[in-house]
Amino acid sequence: MKRTFATILAITATCAAIEAQALAKSLPVHQVEAAKPLYLRDGDSGASYAHFPGASSSNWQEFTKQGFSHAIAYTPAGQYEFRLVFVQSSNNGGINGLWDIFRNGVPACDNCVGKVYGLNGAVGDYFKIYVGSPAGYAERWHYSGYITNRFDY
Repeated sequence: MKRTFATILAITATCAAIEAQALAKSLPVHQVEAAKPLYLRDGDSGASYAHFPGASSSNWQEFTKQGFSHAIAYTPAGQYEFRLVFVQSSNNGGINGLWDIFRNGVPACDNCVGKVYGLNGAVGDYFKIYVGSPAGYAERWHYSGYITNRFDY
């Protein structure tokens, strides 16, 4: 009886895994580029910048933990990088997760809770990245830009 129950559990788990893989293959995938930064706010100093060179790319599969997001900015104070290091969740317009932020190559916020949203907009619309601290989400660090290209399938 124990062996039969264990076998049933193993078969059920295998079926669930196969079903999850099939579902993941059918979920939409997005890639959004932004070559026109809009705004950046330094979460430590409170300094804000507009009209600076930079770029951003976000790639993810809806409702999975598969994703990537990176933004770079060159401001008068130096270089900023926003790196998504762990995806907690995603949907058709954004990604929630943990971010690392670097200022001039030095970590400024490590494993900080944040999100990128507005990624479901059309070319010409803007998106936003907000990052708080390791303790929780807040609109402390900010990067935004205009969507200049997208690919969805």
